[in-house]
Amino acid sequence: MIYITGDTHGDISRFNDKRLKRLSEDDIVIVCGDFGFIWQGGDKERKVLKTLAKKKFTIAFVDGSHENFGRLRSFAESTWNGGTVHMIAPNVIHLMRGQYYTINGKTFFTMGGGESEQAELNGEDLWTGGSLPEKGELVMGAANIDIHGGKVDVIISHEPSSKIKSILSDQDTLGTMSRINALNAFLEQLAETVEYKKWYFGSFHMDKRITSKITAVYTDIIPLEI
Repeated sequence: MIYITGDTHGDISRFNDKRLKRLSEDDIVIVCGDFGFIWQGGDKERKVLKTLAKKKFTIAFVDGSHENFGRLRSFAESTWNGGTVHMIAPNVIHLMRGQYYTINGKTFFTMGGGESEQAELNGEDLWTGGSLPEKGELVMGAANIDIHGGKVDVIISHEPSSKIKSILSDQDTLGTMSRINALNAFLEQLAETVEYKKWYFGSFHMDKRITSKITAVYTDIIPLEI
């Protein structure tokens, strides 16, 4: 079974949720950005990652706007279920931008990234350059969609399309999410041209079904049913 959840921001309690207790090695939990477990390094972080690596289920995530992208991109690239990933651990996987995967018989298109101010932790600035996708990543994503006939079962992103972002901006509890950027415009083009069944995104820190196809997810853990 595949489950979808939202921004974890390095909080391991999400993966200790009672709803995940019965999951097995055949199950996957996908995080819609701001994973936050690849941050400053050190013993504490390594210990947490080892704990995640002991989970029976697979944890897969797109990057969000609050990540240490330098560290995240330092992991070796691998091929997993037809697309390119960063393999953090055998069961902890970064789903890279513009990739197309076939997971448990369902197809997925992933586009991480988001706009953010420079992050700070413990008084030290963290390099967050690259939080928005580069043009090449968007072009590659469009090409991968075209290769597969403009169809995909599920889209996983951190930010929503520009239209959905505009609708939600007046409900923005973070106060910094209203500006439309190039990523939102790209996602809007996907929404208008790609045939998809479900779309999940994080970033807005809300659990809300926007339409029959589109869901904003934060702390909820949603079983994928299509």
